[in-house]
Amino acid sequence: MIKNITIIYIILQFAFADILFAQSVEIPVIDNVTVDLTSQKVTINWHVNSPLLIDGYIIKRQIFGETGVVEGSFNTIATINDRNQTTYIDNGTDFGIAEPELGVETYRIAAFKDDAGVIEYSNMSGKASTLYLYPVDFDLCLEQNTIYWSAFKNFGTDIGGYRIYYKNNIADIPVLLNEVSSQDTAFIHSNVDANVDYYYFIQVFNIDNSLQSSSNIQLVTTTMPVRPAIMNADFASINSYQKVDLSFTVDENAILNSYVLLKSDSIYGTYDTLAAFPAGIAEIYYTDYIKASQEILYYKVISLNTCNIKSKESNIAHNILLEAYANKDNSKINILNWTKYKTWLGGVDNYKIYRSVDEADFQLIEQLSSNDTVYKDDVTEFVQPELNGNATKGHFCYYIEATEGSGNPYGIVGISKSNISCAHQETVIYIPTAFNPYSAKDENRSFKPVISFVNDYSLVVYNRWGEIVFKSNNSMESWDGSLNGQICKKGTYVYHLKYRTKNNELIEKSGQINLIY
Repeated sequence: MIKNITIIYIILQFAFADILFAQSVEIPVIDNVTVDLTSQKVTINWHVNSPLLIDGYIIKRQIFGETGVVEGSFNTIATINDRNQTTYIDNGTDFGIAEPELGVETYRIAAFKDDAGVIEYSNMSGKASTLYLYPVDFDLCLEQNTIYWSAFKNFGTDIGGYRIYYKNNIADIPVLLNEVSSQDTAFIHSNVDANVDYYYFIQVFNIDNSLQSSSNIQLVTTTMPVRPAIMNADFASINSYQKVDLSFTVDENAILNSYVLLKSDSIYGTYDTLAAFPAGIAEIYYTDYIKASQEILYYKVISLNTCNIKSKESNIAHNILLEAYANKDNSKINILNWTKYKTWLGGVDNYKIYRSVDEADFQLIEQLSSNDTVYKDDVTEFVQPELNGNATKGHFCYYIEATEGSGNPYGIVGISKSNISCAHQETVIYIPTAFNPYSAKDENRSFKPVISFVNDYSLVVYNRWGEIVFKSNNSMESWDGSLNGQICKKGTYVYHLKYRTKNNELIEKSGQINLIY
């Protein structure tokens, strides 16, 4: 029994001496382990506080799958006989090559001191592993790549987050896709392009961004049917029937299930299906029923891929809403207000204003900039003028025509018409009290109420015996004081005037007119 205790004591003495012996050499601290983006080799960086007390380092890698090696054990892959070298690129082959593209590679480092042939080793450093990016999961139906990576622990609690990069060619400059938190180990890259190579890698960084470590690169090819190269909302335009005409340009060569036209009463609201169209067409036309003078509706087209899932959508088309009204201050000005056309890819170049007077053809009266949404139309010139042989009725109708700017990427120039909105001017009337058929002034030789902006005009003039000496339904026609070609006797005559206002109110006026000469 005493002998066994003695043996145990001797063993403990040797073990304790070994610990004290090993701890006399400083343990290196691994700062970073990263995968080189060009060579895909692992680079290890470390430091010690007192390099003059050290003669070199040994690099150990955790080994799996090698014959004769304990699974998961750390084995020396390199010896560095230079105290000032604190970086190593893992090209070792003694236990198989490092393959950071296939999984996590983990390392430990020890320092050594060579004292006249007696080599003293430090304890091993803590473990440090590469950041591993798993093979990327491409979803054909959803047209997206899902990216997973291993949690990085080398920076401890100082991890600031992860940056996701990709390249379409291995020699390209990397594109930053997104930056996520230190808790994230997955990211979805949506709406990827069809039949394109994506080379992804992850970069982890510490809180102050002074250290970064890159993962391996993973390549995925998005082999899928061709998505539409063009999906453009050309216009939403109100037609003569006060319905909205819609036009979209799409890609006839895209491989799809269908195109679907959607509609909403809010630009950011819920869109409902309006109609479906087969693949293989270049243009989509549709006419929708709409309260053109009351509402704005929004339309877009989406494409459904071969999995019947939305793969792309157009910009939005919407109608222009116009309101026209007569100014209430009797200034003979019609005021126009309209909503902007907001959703063309090329923006708005200009707005044109068209006007119709008393239901005549529309004529262009003004062109305004893309910033204008208000116009004041002075219609004073229409007080009493003759229009096609008749006085104007004060009935003014308008529509706005918007033209797309030149910035459309597909070279399309859309044109959108608003609803027609009308303004009705108040009646203008002045009735003279006398006239002289032989006056030197032409305007004083006949009797005619000066009246504008009325409907259903009627004027009758009676003599003192109640006989009709003049009548007319044309407000431009005047009584020259004659009856059957003969000038009537001078004296007092009675007129009776009837007309309808813009509100369809029947007005009747009677009075006296003096014929003098």
